[in-house]
Amino acid sequence: MESTSKAKSLLIVLLFLINPILIFAGDSDPKSIVLTIVKKDNLVNICNAYLENPNEWKFVAKFNELENPDLIYPGQTLRIPAKLLKGIPMKGTVTFLKGQVTALMPRNEDWVELKKSDIVIQGTKIRTGKDSAAEITFEDGSCFFLKPETYLDITTARKRDPYYMIRELFVPVGRTLMKIKKSTGQDSRFEIHTPSAISAARGTRFRVSVDTDNITRTEVLEGVVGVKGQGREVLLDQGRGTYVKKGHRPNAPARLLFPPRTTNLKPLYQTLPVQFNLSPVENAVAYRIAVANDQEFKNVVHEAVVKKDNPLAQFTLSDDIYYLRTLSIDGAGLEGLPSKPGKFEVRTNPLPPFIQTPEDGREFKTDRVVLEWLNVPDAVSYEVHVSKNMEFAPLFKAFKDIKSSRQTLKLAGYGDYYFMVRSIAGDNFKGLWSDVVKFTFVKPPPAPPVDEPGMDESSIRLRWQDLGPGMTYHFQMAKNPEFEKILLDKNTAQAEIRFNKPEDSGTYFVRVSALDPDGYEGEFTAPQSFKIENSFYEKAGVVFTLVLGVLIIVL
Repeated sequence: MESTSKAKSLLIVLLFLINPILIFAGDSDPKSIVLTIVKKDNLVNICNAYLENPNEWKFVAKFNELENPDLIYPGQTLRIPAKLLKGIPMKGTVTFLKGQVTALMPRNEDWVELKKSDIVIQGTKIRTGKDSAAEITFEDGSCFFLKPETYLDITTARKRDPYYMIRELFVPVGRTLMKIKKSTGQDSRFEIHTPSAISAARGTRFRVSVDTDNITRTEVLEGVVGVKGQGREVLLDQGRGTYVKKGHRPNAPARLLFPPRTTNLKPLYQTLPVQFNLSPVENAVAYRIAVANDQEFKNVVHEAVVKKDNPLAQFTLSDDIYYLRTLSIDGAGLEGLPSKPGKFEVRTNPLPPFIQTPEDGREFKTDRVVLEWLNVPDAVSYEVHVSKNMEFAPLFKAFKDIKSSRQTLKLAGYGDYYFMVRSIAGDNFKGLWSDVVKFTFVKPPPAPPVDEPGMDESSIRLRWQDLGPGMTYHFQMAKNPEFEKILLDKNTAQAEIRFNKPEDSGTYFVRVSALDPDGYEGEFTAPQSFKIENSFYEKAGVVFTLVLGVLIIVL
């Protein structure tokens, strides 16, 4: 109420500066002013001074029931409807700005870069660059939103009474969204002029776009809009639209299509690109998909038009919270009703670590393996899972809250193992798992079965099963099954060995192990034994010793 009172007072002051005898009418007609005629006044001069369109003098004459418009006298009073007055210039404020937006102010020769909170007035020209946008808001809350690559001229921006607003814009190319507050007066006007049509409304929300072929499209989201062209006007109710070619009349109103549904919208995306599939809409030839950081879709970060036969959109987005909106486009290019904003989050950081060791498919011949990966900048810790199957169920080992980029793993049993690691952020957000790396704890070569030893007078020959090309064998002989003292230790590439017969009689133990081409040695066979009997000389020596002992006793 206070701003309304100030605006009314300002209007009175300005009008009195022009003519000291101009006053507002009484409460019986709050929408007109009363002018007292002074010497040398005539109706044409008065209309030139106060009317937006001086040619409206005939209407003023009829409104005042003047029998002869050329005859007015000093002291006579005239009532002038407020809607015909030139009014007070209105100011618009830049309430949103993104990217490169420039303006050419009245009486200036150079375009300047607009900033948020800048003031624009009647006569200002505005243009937005690629991936840019701007919103201009007037004092009554009405605004217009310029989308990327749009040109707009604020032809008229005035108020004739605190309750009567007039805004006329010229849009030669681009896309705009208008939001008009419903006024308390009955004659408030908001007009969008294009090369092919005029769209006029009060208390509504509608879109106006002009393409390079000078085709104007108007789509009403709320309220009623009148579209004029070549002497014909069509009224568009909510949910209707029309298009006008330059030099033609507006087409009949068409119902705006409903938006397509997004069939696979997820609350969280951790991989790029983000993909959206759309359900088909009858009579649609394409769909517009917009992704923004806000639910009002002022800060649109990505926008795409996809064909009906390929309704798949892909966006590469940084980590943030986003809103998705879709709409259908019909054969005439009219864009339909927007969908409700769908909220989703993109969080790709912290990234999955790159694994250094082990290499995928590597074989190990030891039961201790060191798992290593690269440091991830946004990670404060790591989590490791190891399993004996690709499904990681059940887990063999799980390591949490690892502060370094390595972990030693003790294996249990031969066979395949699977390993993956993921990063943990400071807010405990868990990143995606790394690629799965497979490695194998290789079982050593089996112990080859040993044949019965063969002996002759001077040597012993042992044979065992040949385990194949590239294999070598490790042979040992000892006097006890614990092999505490090794009498013979030899490697051979053959599946047999020949060695000199031991001179001492007794029981001897032997065993064999196999080595693969890399030298990986398996277990020894169970100890096998053979006996060496006393020789003739040993027996003769015993007899001689006994005889000698007897002789010594007798003598």
